[in-house]
Amino acid sequence: MKHIRIYNQVFRIEKTVYNIQGIPLPIPVSYRQLAFFVGALFVMLLLNTLPILSWFGNYYLLKFVGIPILVSWFFTRKTLDGKAPHRFLFRYFEHLLSHHHFARYQKLEKTPNEKYQYEGEVSFRFDSGGDNI
Repeated sequence: MKHIRIYNQVFRIEKTVYNIQGIPLPIPVSYRQLAFFVGALFVMLLLNTLPILSWFGNYYLLKFVGIPILVSWFFTRKTLDGKAPHRFLFRYFEHLLSHHHFARYQKLEKTPNEKYQYEGEVSFRFDSGGDNI
């Protein structure tokens, strides 16, 4: 017999779409997958208005169905460093744009060209042979 200790996942049921306007879908999709599909489709429609990207022939099935399906699958099924890909990418770009000068999670007031000096007690121990480590 299995004991459920936390009930959060039990009551968090993901809503699923089985058909759209009476047209059955080949596989049921969640609202989140559908949102990523529509978002990717919108981006592809915007990119298709650019002259350079609209010159690549008549690959409409790939552009407007294949790529949005791939994007929705990737953003709902994969994880990067234990996080959802869109959250990972947001944090990655936030890190790239930050100042990177922190000391114990607090921003330093010094400019990057100044040398840093640790203000605190430094302790060390000697090896049993008497050599410094």
